[in-house]
Amino acid sequence: MFSNDAFSFACMKATVAFFILITFCSCNESTNDIHGTWTVDSKFYRATCNITETNDAVKGQVLYYNDDTTVYTYNEGEAKNYFFNNIKVKNGGYVDAISGATKTGEQLVTLKLRHKDTLDITRYVMNKPLKETWIRIK
Repeated sequence: MFSNDAFSFACMKATVAFFILITFCSCNESTNDIHGTWTVDSKFYRATCNITETNDAVKGQVLYYNDDTTVYTYNEGEAKNYFFNNIKVKNGGYVDAISGATKTGEQLVTLKLRHKDTLDITRYVMNKPLKETWIRIK
C-alpha cells in the first residue's frame, strides 16, 4: 500500500512536528495568567491592584489603597505607584525581582497562582512571612 520511503518520510514529519509542538509549549512560560485587576483580601488594609506589562516589565500598579490611615486612589495623569515593580516567573510561581536591586539577603516577595482567580502573595516583614490572598475582579 505505502512504500517504505513514503512511510518513513511521513513518520519523520510527524516526529518533527511533535517535537516542535512540545518545544513551543514548554518554552511559552509567561506572566500573562496573572495579568488583570485584583482586590486584596487583608485584615490590615483594602486595596485594588492592576497587574500589567509596562515598558517591558510586568508591574502591579496600585489603583486604590486604604489602611484607615492612608487613603490613595489613582487618577489618570497622576504619577503611578506600584506594589510590584518587576514580576518574573520563578519555580512555578512568580517573584517581584526589582530591577537594579542589589543582593541584600532579603527574602523576595512571592506570588503564587492558586487558582486562575486567586493569587497568594507572601511578603516578608522582619524576616517573618506575611501572607495575603488577592482575588481577581477583571
